[in-house]
Amino acid sequence: MPGEERRRVAGLLRAVRSLDHVDVAFAASVDGTAGTFVLDRFDGARTDLLRNLVIPIGDGVGGRCIALGRPVFVKDYVAARGITHRFDGAVAGEGLSAMFAVPVTSGGAVRFVVYGAARTPVVFGERLIDRAVDLVKRSAAAPVREDRPKQLTVREVAAELAELAAAVPDPAVGRRLRELGACLSGQPAEEDLPVRLSPRELDVLTAVAMGDGNVEIAGRLGLTVQTVKSYLKSAMAKLDSHTRGEAVYRARRAGLLP
Repeated sequence: MPGEERRRVAGLLRAVRSLDHVDVAFAASVDGTAGTFVLDRFDGARTDLLRNLVIPIGDGVGGRCIALGRPVFVKDYVAARGITHRFDGAVAGEGLSAMFAVPVTSGGAVRFVVYGAARTPVVFGERLIDRAVDLVKRSAAAPVREDRPKQLTVREVAAELAELAAAVPDPAVGRRLRELGACLSGQPAEEDLPVRLSPRELDVLTAVAMGDGNVEIAGRLGLTVQTVKSYLKSAMAKLDSHTRGEAVYRARRAGLLP
């Protein structure tokens, strides 16, 4: 499954879980060739009892949903009639009672199933089921973009190498990363940068090196967030840096930061 679709399903599960009475939302991928489906994505689960459970199509609420090609819901899973009960132990172990399942179809076949479940016996009314179906339809209708690796320039690769060099604890690895970055950027690895930063630029960059965000820096220095951004932007420009990490690295290489 493409990364974009994984993120979309995760968002769908969060939306389903936000519905009234829904405590847990999860999804199952369907393998029509094998005649099975596997519970593989969860939001709100307390245990791993259901995770990666492989179930024959036709079993349980989800299996019946796939077989019928329509939503299925029960007030109490363990006590429900009309479904198989091979996995009651895992369902009970997760503490689930009421449950519904909505199919997601493509080309006339069910691709995966989205579940909503409550830990108490409740009746999922038609209005809630309609809302769940609407969420599923809107998610399924959204176009999926193929994940494509970002094309980095040589300068950007050198900047990332500089960030890694500043972050790795092994001095030898850091030195090698700096050398590779220097080769890409065309600068000597140990070249001193003739840079002068103002006291406030140094204050802000020091806080960045400590891992603080802009809001934290603003509170610590008594500045507005916008002013912090301005000082940071100016310091990065002086250091010929494109990222915060690269700016910290270059400032340290220039002896401006410890």
